[in-house]
Amino acid sequence: MGDDDFRKYFWAEASSRFGTVLTLTATSTIAVEHLHATDAQIGMLSAAGYLPAAVLGPLVGRAADRSRRPRRFLRRCDLLAGACLALTCLVTVLGTLSMRWLTCLAVLLGCVSVAAETLYFVHLQVLVPAERLTRARARLQGGEYAAALAGNGLAGIVVVVFGGALAFGIDAVTYGLSAVLLSRIRRADRPVQECARHTGRAEQPRQRPFVPGSFLRRLLPLLMLQAIASAAGTALLAPFLLRDLDVPVGLYGVAFLATGAAGMAGSWAAPRVTARGTPRQWFLAAAGVQVLAAAGLAGAGGAFPLALAVAGGCLAMSKAAGAVANVTLSTLIVADSAPESLGRVVALLRSAVTACQVGGALAAGLLAGAVGTRTALWCAALLPVLATPWLAAGLRRDRHGPRPRTAPDHAPRRTTS
Repeated sequence: MGDDDFRKYFWAEASSRFGTVLTLTATSTIAVEHLHATDAQIGMLSAAGYLPAAVLGPLVGRAADRSRRPRRFLRRCDLLAGACLALTCLVTVLGTLSMRWLTCLAVLLGCVSVAAETLYFVHLQVLVPAERLTRARARLQGGEYAAALAGNGLAGIVVVVFGGALAFGIDAVTYGLSAVLLSRIRRADRPVQECARHTGRAEQPRQRPFVPGSFLRRLLPLLMLQAIASAAGTALLAPFLLRDLDVPVGLYGVAFLATGAAGMAGSWAAPRVTARGTPRQWFLAAAGVQVLAAAGLAGAGGAFPLALAVAGGCLAMSKAAGAVANVTLSTLIVADSAPESLGRVVALLRSAVTACQVGGALAAGLLAGAVGTRTALWCAALLPVLATPWLAAGLRRDRHGPRPRTAPDHAPRRTTS
């Protein structure tokens, strides 16, 4: 992918992702170690970050489809997030940071995130030809995981040695860098529908997503249960590592070091392995691996080095499988959606999934307070298995009856969207 505009787009996303990892680590460690937050408070903090996507998703999707200058809006999102983080850096330095402030920050960054992530997904089609879209999506995701790898490697040191204020400050700078890179892209800032008309993709027949019989509709229960389980696991991860496994704060980021490399490997492999099968097959296989990894994490224990190694390995395995799942799901969504409604499809799906994440984060804190963090992680790990009967019934109907006419089954063999 030698296009200069795409490289700027790539580095804009990677830089903001690097800073975001520092902020997530700083928020978790400050809440647990310095503000002495309970499991229920940690759950509420996680839920606050998911809430904007659940509430604003449909409105953001419609706005993304109608936006005449999507890249300009992305720059404004970066500048707003940077300003919020700079103010949080100042509050931390002054020693007045509180759980209430962290919760408000999570809500504000969640609002920015739901707008930016929808527009990044949609606007990519303006910068990249249709036949290279899957590989471009995989490369963007690989860059995000590489940035996360670097961020996780530095996060614990930055927070322990310099404090959370520096982590918030670095994140503010990375958002500013992202805004600068986006402003230097030369290609016209135009809506995706205009690009689709020039390439002829707008005239291609598309099956509406989420109609009875479509694979995306069949996936919805699994996606929602995965969202609940993922949010629960994310909310409980810091208390589990820091309290149950007694991981020192300075080594907290070590548990995530392998996840960046694993995510990069999964992103690299996704467009290649799908050439030997269909996206739906690889998505389901990746979902199964994620269940096994989550169960392995819940079972981590023993001596500190062994427990940390097992936890890190399971997190890496989950991240690699998640990378494959994300790329294949992106292919399914793009191939099953008309260009003029892609933003709404992405935002509606994100809204539904995020609503489940809000519930998962809140429930995780309450359940952990009642039965313990490890037991709550076990429950979250096994939750996606409940979607198996629904998926199995749908796949049997596919084998014994006419299959819905969707592009994803053959698109990956041509490495197109």
